[in-house]
Amino acid sequence: MMKRKTLIITLLAGSLFLTGCGYRAPLYQSYIPEVKDTTMYPGVRPAYKELAALLEKDTQMGPTQGNSVTLLPEGPIKWNVLKEDLEYADKSIYIDHYRFCTDSAGIIVEDILREKAREGVDVRIILDKPANKKEHLQELATLKKDGVELDLFRRPVMLLDHVGANLATHRDHRKILLIDGQIGYLGGRNIQYEYFFDWRDADLRIVGPAVADLAAVYMENQERVAPQLKPIYVEKDLEKAAQMDNLPELKQFTDVTVQIIPDSPDDKVLPLRNGFEWALYSAKKYFWFYNPYTPPPASTLQALKDAAIRGVDVRWIVPDNNDVEIMKGMGESMYKDLLEAGVRIYEWLGPVMHAKQFMMDDYLLGVGSANMDNLSFFLNYEVMALVYDERTTLHAAQTFAAELEKNCVEITLEDVRKWNVFRKLRNWVVRFLAGYMT
Repeated sequence: MMKRKTLIITLLAGSLFLTGCGYRAPLYQSYIPEVKDTTMYPGVRPAYKELAALLEKDTQMGPTQGNSVTLLPEGPIKWNVLKEDLEYADKSIYIDHYRFCTDSAGIIVEDILREKAREGVDVRIILDKPANKKEHLQELATLKKDGVELDLFRRPVMLLDHVGANLATHRDHRKILLIDGQIGYLGGRNIQYEYFFDWRDADLRIVGPAVADLAAVYMENQERVAPQLKPIYVEKDLEKAAQMDNLPELKQFTDVTVQIIPDSPDDKVLPLRNGFEWALYSAKKYFWFYNPYTPPPASTLQALKDAAIRGVDVRWIVPDNNDVEIMKGMGESMYKDLLEAGVRIYEWLGPVMHAKQFMMDDYLLGVGSANMDNLSFFLNYEVMALVYDERTTLHAAQTFAAELEKNCVEITLEDVRKWNVFRKLRNWVVRFLAGYMT
């Protein structure tokens, strides 16, 4: 009887949330600051200073120059670089992640953290509590006796948050890893075997002034879960650290301008949504993106269509094999509208594609934890890096183009029209249930 009541409550709360009745975050009608001082943001091209000003207004974080940036689309390469960075750490390791599994990969990271803490390195971990299985948290809790600080993030706000933690919103979806106050990682990968050795994802490794902003984002959640702790360590001369950074076997980009974009449901300024839509409305040549989960807000969906209609080359790589089953139908439910507007859609074949990344006009690159969907834009704690750099963006775009040929199949309107009635009905149902947060 108790199980039945819980199921009924969960279904009712879930339907309210999915249809938007449970929570409709007000869209922030953001004004775009006028950049009258042309000397502002010297590392940003004039046409993009407006974006930098908009996002600095929303987040209080402006672009920083002089960063060393490495793109890490391949999991095994990130694994090797990250493991080496962790093993050489001698001051601090700070992790703010959605999930940390103590599987065959996670246990190796755990052992490194344990050893480093014993050596006197300041090791702190923040994890989203509902995203992690009890047995993994119990294993990670053993790190405490070696001096590791472990804190769990849980901020239930909506009814659904209380009814079922795994269905909850207001989640810490960020993936931040800071080493010795000078190396910063962010992107889509959790600490879990699949992310390093099976799935396609995207991360950035940054050394330089942007790491100070990434550290400030880390401190936001530390203040939420462990306000008694002292501030984390940040290297004083980050420009010098960037100049000294050297990964001889990887493609590194130096003197890069980076803007860190945190997003939080605690405010209503919606910097991630504003940034995505500015890029779509400002694109002149192309807007290419990887995105596994949908639906986006109605305004973002319209921005995608408007860009394609005015002649911008808009291309979307979406997983054919999605790890969240309902998302397959959710994505397909938008195909017809987008294809009719001129957006080109490519399904990633093989293992899961989990990357959250976009490229615009050979200059602007975005990589982070945020999906182009309502949860990321309105209801979760996220972080993204915007890279204002031609070299880095061209490199990412070349990888995108190569993957279109090698790993993807293009979906056409003719393909969509051939779907059977059951597939179309499934897609219509999930689209109806999701609704739009407008």
